[in-house]
Formats: sequence, structure tokens, C-alpha cells
Amino acid sequence: MTNTKSSSVRRLRRGFTLVELLVTVVLFGIIGAALTKLLTTQGRFYDKMGMAHAARNVSRGSLNRVVSDFRMIEATGGVISASSSAITVRIPFAIGVVCTGNGGWTHISMLPVDSVMYNAPGFYGYAWRNPNTSAYTYQDNANSNPGSIAVCDGVAITTVPPAGQPAANGLVVKLQPALPAGATLGTPVFLYRMIRYEFKNSTAVPGKLGLFRTVILQGGGENSEEIVAPFAATSGFKFFVVGNSTTAQVNPPATLSDMRGIELHLDGVSENRVAGNASNEAAPFTTAVFFKNRIF
Repeated sequence: MTNTKSSSVRRLRRGFTLVELLVTVVLFGIIGAALTKLLTTQGRFYDKMGMAHAARNVSRGSLNRVVSDFRMIEATGGVISASSSAITVRIPFAIGVVCTGNGGWTHISMLPVDSVMYNAPGFYGYAWRNPNTSAYTYQDNANSNPGSIAVCDGVAITTVPPAGQPAANGLVVKLQPALPAGATLGTPVFLYRMIRYEFKNSTAVPGKLGLFRTVILQGGGENSEEIVAPFAATSGFKFFVVGNSTTAQVNPPATLSDMRGIELHLDGVSENRVAGNASNEAAPFTTAVFFKNRIF
């Protein structure tokens, strides 16, 4: 009778013993620690990948803008000043040919050009190509006004309008000072802006470098914008020169007209560090631009 009653009591017992509870807590602690470590590792890996992607975007973000400008530089007179951190250049944005002088101005029949690029502020001057030497002569601080198609028609130069537009929409400008007598009918002329690219302290990401593009205006004014940031301290410019065109040198040549290209070091970094890392994620990036408008 007693044995039967004891068996019933044991079968009806509910809950855990203290030992069982302690074992369970220990097991959950081990599993929880493992999961926490796994989640922390995955989180840091995700942050690392995200910041590495951001660093690559910094390197690539300025590439199209810089390369499209630098490829248009005329080799013998396009570079005004240069250092490892800054370069000032004349950037052509429209090209045409001489029609004739008229009232102290020279009329130029322009080839079709992107209207947004053409109408951007910052016209600084013009350059004309000497037909005898093939060298360009630059005229800074020039004036440019709309010209007359009739003037160019009068010397049998047809102004080409943009695709799909009537001939009357062709672009003719008149320049002052007037081109010299050596700039005869049909002489190539291009209009340019004065642009400075430089790496300096960023305003968007304090404590880091930013790449700035500054349009230098006539009269000494400037219109500056920070293209992208942040960059590593290793970012900057190197230079290809005549006679050593396959290897870029750190310093610009003493004679800037000997420059034939620029090596760009756009070493982007992330804005923040991954937890536990001593430094920001970096994306070293190097590319080269050789001037298209060169005689040799």
C-alpha cells in the first residue's frame, strides 16, 4: 500500500530541481555567448564591407569629372601651375574657326557643343593655333559676346548647328581682344576656363582631405566646390614628362610645357572606423590621364 502511494507522488511531481535549473542556465549561457560572438563578428564584417564600399565610392566618385577635364588640356600651355597636391589648368570647353575681324572683334564659327557645358560660368579666355608652328597662343581675360552668322557666311564659312536644328541656330561668338593677323581665315580657336584641382582639408569630413574643383574667374574671383571626400594623405598628383612618358615623377617638370600627362592617386577612405579597428577602411586607386591636345 505504501509503495503504491509513493509511486503516485513521484508521478505527480512537477517543476525542476535546483541542479537541473543550474545545468540549464549554464547551457543557455554557453549557447548565448556563442551566438553573441557570432552576431558581433557578422556585424563587424558587415560594417567593414559597407565602409570599404564607401571608400571605393570616394575614389570613383570624382573620376569622371577629373578625367574629362584633364584629357582636354593642351600640352604646351594648358598647365599654369602644379604640385603634388594642386594643379591649375586651362580647360577647353568649345572649339571653332576664325571667320574674320569686325569692329575690333574677331568672329568665330563654333562647332556644336553641349549647351550645359558651354553656358556654365567661368569663361576665362581663348587660344588660337598658329598655322606655321602648330603652337597655341593664349589670351587670358578675354571678352566673349554673341556674334553674327552673317559675318561667317560672308567669308564662305558655314556654321554647323546642333543636330536637328535650323542653320540659324548655329553658334557664332565674337572675341576681344581681336586675334592678330597671323590668325587667318579658318584658324582653329578654342575657348577655355581656368580650373584648379587641389587636395586640402575637407569641410564635409573634418580632419580628412577633400578634392576641390575651383573655377577661377576673371578679376580674381573664385567659385569653389568640394567634389568628394574623404581621401587618404597619400592622395595627390604625379606627372608624366617628355622623354619619360611611361613613369610618372613626383615633382612637376621645371618647364610645365614638357608635361604630357598626370597620374592621379585617388585613395579614398571611409568616414568612420569599424569597431575594434585602429584605422579607417582604405581603397587605394591610381589612374593616369594623358593629354589629347598635344603636338608630339
